[in-house]
Amino acid sequence: FSQINNSEAEEPVLALIDMPWGFRIRPADMEAKATDAFIEWGLTILGIAFLIAAFGQWILPGSLYSGDALMIKFVLTCILGLSGGVTLSVSARGFRPEVQIDRVRHEIRFVSRNPRGRGQILATVDLDQIIGVGITRSLSGKDCHCLIYLIDGEKPLRIATGVESEIRRVRSKMDDYVKPASERLAAKMAANAA
Repeated sequence: FSQINNSEAEEPVLALIDMPWGFRIRPADMEAKATDAFIEWGLTILGIAFLIAAFGQWILPGSLYSGDALMIKFVLTCILGLSGGVTLSVSARGFRPEVQIDRVRHEIRFVSRNPRGRGQILATVDLDQIIGVGITRSLSGKDCHCLIYLIDGEKPLRIATGVESEIRRVRSKMDDYVKPASERLAAKMAANAA
C-alpha cells in the first residue's frame, strides 16, 4: 500500500524559468533569506575592515618607518589587503546557485547569485561539447540528478538535482538543446565527404 502512496505530490525542489534565450534552473526556495543577507553584509564589512587595517597602519601618528618595522608593515599590508579583496569578492559573488542554458550563445553557464540578484559566472560549457544527457538516482534518498556528458570529460557534470518528475522535465528540455549522436555522426560524415 505504501508503494501506491509513493506517487503523491512532492514539494517542488527546482524552478525552471523560461527565458527568451533559453531557460534557467535554480532551487525553488530562492526567496530572500535573512541569513543570506546577514552573511553577505558580514563578509562585506569584514572585507572593508581588512582593507582599512591594511592601509590605515601607514597613516597612524607615531608610526615607525625604519628597517624591520617598515618590512613588517609592508608584509602586513599585503596580507590584510589580499584578505580584504578575497573577502569582498566572495561577498559580492553570493551563494545562490543557478544554471543557465542559453540557445543564443550556445552555452551552459553555472552562475552564483547574491541576494541583490546579481550573478557571477563560475564556469561555462559549450553545447557542442555535450554528447549526451542522462538521469541518475541518488543512492541515499529520493533525489535524482540530471547529468551532461562531455566529449573530453571523464566524469559527467551535474546540472540539476531534484525530484524525479522535475529532473525528467529538465532532461526533456535539454534534448531540444543537445544534438543526438546520430546527427553528430551524419554531420561529421557529410564534412568528411565534402
